[in-house]
Amino acid sequence: MIGRKTDGLKLKTGRTGPAGSGAFTLVELLVVMAITAILLGLIFGPMVQGFDLTNRARVQVQAQDTARQIIETLERDIADGVFIHDNSGQNVNFWVPDPSGAPGVTPMPAIVMPTPFARLDLIPPARVNDQNPALDPTVPIDPTTGLPVEDERGELAVPLAPGRVIHRYWLGLRDNATMADGIFGTSGRPIKPYVNHYENARNRNLSPADHNPFLLYRAVFTPYTARGLVDTRLLNIGRHGSLDAALADPNFFYDNDVAQRPADPTIASAAVPGWKDLNGDGQVNYSENWRAVARTLVPSDRADMITAERDDLGNPIYDTVGGQPRMRLTPEVRFQPTYVGNDPGVPSSKSDLAAESPSVSPSSHIETYGHWAIPFGTYIYRSNLTAQVLEYFFWDGTPGTTVKYITFDTNSGTVTGVADTGFNPREPRNLPGAMTPGRFLMFTVDERRGVLNFAFPHSITQGGDSMPARIRPAQANGEYNYVRGTAGNALNACRTVSLLPYDPIENPTGMLPGDNPADPNPALLRIPDVRIVPGSETVSGPDMRPGPHYGQPITYTRAPRNTDMKDLGPNEYMINYTNVPNANMGITDPDPRVQAMLRTLQRAGTIIFNSADDVPGSPRSLPETVNDLGDPIFIEVNYKIQNNRPADVVKASYLTRQMITAAVSVKLYDFKSRQPQSATLTQKISVRNLQR
Repeated sequence: MIGRKTDGLKLKTGRTGPAGSGAFTLVELLVVMAITAILLGLIFGPMVQGFDLTNRARVQVQAQDTARQIIETLERDIADGVFIHDNSGQNVNFWVPDPSGAPGVTPMPAIVMPTPFARLDLIPPARVNDQNPALDPTVPIDPTTGLPVEDERGELAVPLAPGRVIHRYWLGLRDNATMADGIFGTSGRPIKPYVNHYENARNRNLSPADHNPFLLYRAVFTPYTARGLVDTRLLNIGRHGSLDAALADPNFFYDNDVAQRPADPTIASAAVPGWKDLNGDGQVNYSENWRAVARTLVPSDRADMITAERDDLGNPIYDTVGGQPRMRLTPEVRFQPTYVGNDPGVPSSKSDLAAESPSVSPSSHIETYGHWAIPFGTYIYRSNLTAQVLEYFFWDGTPGTTVKYITFDTNSGTVTGVADTGFNPREPRNLPGAMTPGRFLMFTVDERRGVLNFAFPHSITQGGDSMPARIRPAQANGEYNYVRGTAGNALNACRTVSLLPYDPIENPTGMLPGDNPADPNPALLRIPDVRIVPGSETVSGPDMRPGPHYGQPITYTRAPRNTDMKDLGPNEYMINYTNVPNANMGITDPDPRVQAMLRTLQRAGTIIFNSADDVPGSPRSLPETVNDLGDPIFIEVNYKIQNNRPADVVKASYLTRQMITAAVSVKLYDFKSRQPQSATLTQKISVRNLQR
């Protein structure tokens, strides 16, 4: 039995039970698990990667949609704008961490970086309900009067008149809770400066709560209340002193000053609707009011609208500028006037046949666009554009600067000479004492209309005095009487006065105001190349026609220059805009006074009156009368002068707010991979309603 039982014992081979069935060994289980893991990896690995790629694609699509929506909103607002504020000189404060500060400290040390073209203010057309949206009034406002609409007159709109509402776009921190800090001379600073959690978390002990990126905001507000008072809940007039300065405040979004309630009985609080005490100080700060009226145009949890240049460890890179650290960052959104370079000006006219001037110097040049940002560049070329050495006048529009006369060698590409003309287009009446012929040019720039003006009232030579040129009638009568009486030649006798004695000996370049053109004023300014703008003059004097109005002031009528001066009627005149050859009609009278009169007839600036052969004192003479106060009645002449030349070429380079370049790059982060997905759109948007 024992042996038979022993014979019945068998070594287990891992299989039990009938027909060879049994349990798996550990090795088999491990092998199966390994194979299963490999299969799962092969199956689910691509599936997970596909989910990640799908999620990134979803973020990419969201970035593209967001960029399109922003551009569409900008196109709608900008295209309908009536006025675009010049943001070329209005920065926005970017608050970034101080590189010398210790991380993890609350509040984190910060520095300020004024950044250009990160804000845009535009004014849409005037429409009903243009009062402050934060007021939520029950009575609409008439945009034409600014008063409440008391009766039912329908929807009012003034599509080409500036409204009371401002649309503001800007880049600002997601959390703009502020604290008092005047170390940079600002009205406050954010408690948490810029931090990107997605890019900083690997080398700093930062939590998602520290994430404080820059976002794109839009606010619709009006600087006035419904009663026309400045809305001091948003605009810190107390600190800045004026509305314009408050609107241009680069630190408006981080202003820690306590907001003030407007002196408007309809407003009960300094807080705008939706205000929250973000910094917990129990007071209404300007920054909190701005955050209440602002709306973000990008997802606040995954967007960052700036890009900071970083080192291999992910730390932001700083440079030292002016002794201060400055982070290398690039705004992802820029609102910039469009650059127009080397724009040729279109002359107003190079001929004036109505004024008998087939060739004239243009009195103005009009550029393609207006609403220039300052500085700009204006170039008036005196030389041919193909000359080896270019000669031109340059002015950049900066207040306090003067026009420069520059020579430029095109072969070497260098400026060979710069001369200061001393002429400031913003203060044209302050003419310099020395004006070099050929190197002096007078012009002004209307940057709103995009026009260069070369015509000036003649009174520019009189400083602040804008009186017309006054000439006694006795002067013109005296010329006639002398030649007719002393010389005895009635054909030579004429009644003339001279405004611009273009005489190479007596006065080659200047003007001679006063009663006696032969007696130069020693304080007179000599303006090189000066001439009268054809058709710009108005001449008035005593009425020469018999009747009750005889001798009283009246406006004279210009007759064509080819009219015989003996055929001029009462209250008529002829004028020389340019020098007239052979105006002495072949007369060679040796009398010096007659010769002077003949030279006067030839010069530009000469005015000739009725010179019919008649006895002195007849109705054809200029009446020598007085007014009711006993003051003599003068011949008064108003006219414009210019000293540019017909061959001058005008060009300008400028940034125009008539066309805004909106560059929008939306950068959204994928939560899992922490990688940004971006979409960039750039659009040049024409401002259709901009008043030029």
